[in-house]
Amino acid sequence: MNRLSPLVLLALLAVGPLAAQTVIRPAPPLDSARAALRDELLVLRDSLNSVDGAAARLQRDFRGASGASLVSRARTMRQACARSDRTVPPTRKAVQSFGLPDSAKVKRRQDLLGAMDQLKDALVRCETEFAAMSQPDQGERVRGYGNDRAIRVQTAIRSYELVLRDFLGTMGIRVQPLGAGPRPTL
Repeated sequence: MNRLSPLVLLALLAVGPLAAQTVIRPAPPLDSARAALRDELLVLRDSLNSVDGAAARLQRDFRGASGASLVSRARTMRQACARSDRTVPPTRKAVQSFGLPDSAKVKRRQDLLGAMDQLKDALVRCETEFAAMSQPDQGERVRGYGNDRAIRVQTAIRSYELVLRDFLGTMGIRVQPLGAGPRPTL
């Protein structure tokens, strides 16, 4: 056992410098078609973030806010849902027209298109429900039902995001936060 100790120690000392030589290469750049598809999908994702933010503000304020404030929150939800709803058709068209040679990719696209249809239905319902709640005398209705309606649209957004993540992974499209670079090495 004594003779092995120096060998193990030398092996461990040799591995340290080798680990420092690990090269992390950035992902290869996307071709123009995948970059355009990514951009369309990000526009929709960003518009959904405004719905999510409006829902979070409504959920935060529903207990202590005045009726007028709640009506304002309902109006903001209606506007955010309407903007996102208008963003779905061009995004759907971009996904539909993107050529896919692989049957696994075609399946992921069909899944994404189905998720977009469900998302669009949820956004239309959100816009309709919050349009009714954004009338001047509807503050208490927003207090009673607004959170439930906001959670429904948030649930639809989360379902869509899961399918979108799978689609992007299948397509080899990595989405990083704006300004994020490669992870630092340790």
